[in-house]
Amino acid sequence: MADPSAAERAYQRLRRDILNGTLPMGPMDIRGLGDRLRMSVTPVREALARLSAERLVTLAPHHGYVVANPSARRLEHIYELAGALIDLSLDRAGGTGWARLPGNRRQKASGVYADDMATLMREIATAQSNLELAEHALALNDRLFPARRCEPKLFADAGQEVAVLGALWDSQSYGDLRLLLRKHHRTRMDRVDALARLMVEQAGDR
Repeated sequence: MADPSAAERAYQRLRRDILNGTLPMGPMDIRGLGDRLRMSVTPVREALARLSAERLVTLAPHHGYVVANPSARRLEHIYELAGALIDLSLDRAGGTGWARLPGNRRQKASGVYADDMATLMREIATAQSNLELAEHALALNDRLFPARRCEPKLFADAGQEVAVLGALWDSQSYGDLRLLLRKHHRTRMDRVDALARLMVEQAGDR
């Protein structure tokens, strides 16, 4: 059995590399990953099994594990569900379900669209007190990160849009924020075919 701490380290490192786009596409050489992480293959296998359960990697016949690129239809479903969970989180702003007041953002905008959008969604999801809701919203937030890295190529106003969304969140204008986020997710769902192609092209360039 692998050292639990080694398996956790492998999981965190591989997960980070997948989400920031630095892990190459194509079959993963488990032994090579172990060498790179300076650990045996057993914790690497355990980490890949966890990432497979999260659908960040997939087990391809005759190829082993590869970084998962969702189909356009699956990407559409992820956007739809992520939008619904964020909408539900904001709906709770009118009640007593907040774990903490979100008036002051915990992290300043970086100016990088994908990072700023992911941060905003994370703040909304974790500001309310339903832990199950937060957990599922955060998981979908992570799965959308590779797509968000491609969004500015399709949506020229993406940077301005996330700035407006952040300002509405800071000012606790939840009604306006919900309306704009619904539009945001609908426009992405309308362009999932192009987004899925861009994700494949971007992965091929790495």
